[in-house]
This record gives sequence, C-alpha cells and structure tokens, in this order.
Amino acid sequence: MIKIIKKMRFLRWVFLCTCILWAAHPAWTQSQPNPSRLGAKPLNFVRNNIDYKVVSFEDLYFNYMPPVDVEHPDGNITKGTKKPMPIPPQIQALNGQKVAIKGFVIPLANSEGQTIKEFLFADELVSCLFCAMLGYDQWMIGNTVNPKGFDIKDDQFDEPITIYGTMEVGPKFEDGEFVGLYRIKADGWEPEKKKFMGIF
Repeated sequence: MIKIIKKMRFLRWVFLCTCILWAAHPAWTQSQPNPSRLGAKPLNFVRNNIDYKVVSFEDLYFNYMPPVDVEHPDGNITKGTKKPMPIPPQIQALNGQKVAIKGFVIPLANSEGQTIKEFLFADELVSCLFCAMLGYDQWMIGNTVNPKGFDIKDDQFDEPITIYGTMEVGPKFEDGEFVGLYRIKADGWEPEKKKFMGIF
C-alpha cells in the first residue's frame, strides 16, 4: 500500500512538472533570439567522407569596406576606402577550404522555379541585402557544383540552411564594380533540424 501511495505521488509530481513546463514554453519561445538570427554552430560537419570546417558569419565579420564606391539599388552610394582593406589571416586562410556555414538562402532572379543554381547567402533573413544594411562580410554569393542546382521548397527559405562546399575569399569585381567579398561553390545543403517543442 505504501509503495502504491509513493508511486501515485511520484506520478502526480511528474504530471505537475509536465504541466508547468508546458505552460512555461511560450515564455521560453518569447525569450529565444529572433528566428531570423542564427544560433550556435555545430562542432563538426562530415559529409561524403569530407570533413568540412564549420564557420559562422560571426567568424567572417570584420567590418569590411570595399576599395571602390558602391551604388545601392535605392541610388545611395557608399564611398570606398580607396585602398584595399587587409583581410584577417584567419579568414584569408579559408580561401579554397571546404567549409560548412549556416545562413539564409536568397534566390537570384535567374534561378528557374525552385531549382536554385545561383543564390545569395546571408546571416539574416532579409529580402534585400542593402536595404537591411548588412555588412559586405555578412553575405556571400553561392553557386552549386551540381548543374541541376538545389531543390529548395518555398517554406525552407524562411529557415536557416547549412551550405557546405568550397569557399573563396577576396573582393571580386566585374567591369570595375564590386560584387562581393565571399563566395561558395556549394557541394550540398541541409535544412535546419526541427526541435521537439522548440527545445530538443
């Protein structure tokens, strides 16, 4: 009889804790970072027997400014530094390396349907890089190794995606115009894993 009473007390305690956790969950959700920002990076990333170095946009940020003037879509112009800014050695060392990085995919206009062959990749969920005032080292240009591209669904553009492939570091110019600091030749991609109740 005593064992039964203890067991019932234990089950009641478990039930009560479950109710408290369930009721508190919305508060946890509200205290979470903006979903358009990225969380902590994983420690390792291995695909197809390739060990990709895990980096984050935070690792790549050093307040870079291009040496030439950049005209934005709204007509505003950001003045260049005139002299090339030195790239930190730990970032320059990523040039040509296999990396995995988490961010948000922004399809380019010449991508056909949902088959994404060329894209912009940023550390925030934005519709316009310059309108959102992202730094030049907070996004990169991507294209896929597979000529068929990536089949990314509409709802996956709103979620963080891990892109893995070969990274290129250094300012790139086309017809004298600055087009970007970072590029990635993407081997593949993976969507963010959904968490149970937003926790596990």
